[in-house]
Amino acid sequence: MMTAAARLALRRKAISRPLRRALLTTALGRFPDSDRVWIDRIEASRPQLAAGAIAATIDSVDRPEAERLEEANTAVKWMSLPPILGRLLLRIVRELEPRSCLELGTGFGISTSYQAAGLEINGEGRVRSLDIDGMIALARPGIAQLGLESRIEFIGGEIERTLGTAVAAAGSIDFALLDADHTEAATVAAFDAICPGLAAGAVVVLDDIHWTNGMRRAWAAIKQRDRVAEAISIRRLGLVVIDG
Repeated sequence: MMTAAARLALRRKAISRPLRRALLTTALGRFPDSDRVWIDRIEASRPQLAAGAIAATIDSVDRPEAERLEEANTAVKWMSLPPILGRLLLRIVRELEPRSCLELGTGFGISTSYQAAGLEINGEGRVRSLDIDGMIALARPGIAQLGLESRIEFIGGEIERTLGTAVAAAGSIDFALLDADHTEAATVAAFDAICPGLAAGAVVVLDDIHWTNGMRRAWAAIKQRDRVAEAISIRRLGLVVIDG
């Protein structure tokens, strides 16, 4: 993260300053107390998400609960961003001060919670989170327990069917997280679909850009899009800053 922040500093583009500050704060661990409170609360919710997942797994009720809980914990870890990248999401939202966020792939709601917490600290903004109804049902209880429902609008259904309406409803999108279908065609299509709705200076985060050869090709293609002012990678994430 420090290397990426230094690279952005050398390029001296004002449009990249919020992202650079977010990277530096996260790399150095210099979080305001208001951020730390939410980070601790969200991380404490991970075991509860796993418990909710096994409660919803009706096709495996004949298996021991301990076995199902271990499996659910593995799913939460695999499907959700690790703590360091969750903290980065929160800091990007804090620095960018978006009014409108868009998330493709609610999953267990960890990334959703980090975005919503950033909005809550900022005092404004909402995130529209898209996923199939089943995943949204898993995420809702944990987010409700955190008290972040007012910052989130869940949109259920197949994302390719709901995305166009969600982009239109969002108006000018300031922040987006693409973490749904991790295939080359779907990732490029999703980015191209949201691009017309992205505000100047918007940040787009893409997950698992190094996961497969297809995702690496998708990331290479997206970096070359006309509106991309900056594109850097941090571990599994690709970070894009949108020009005017």
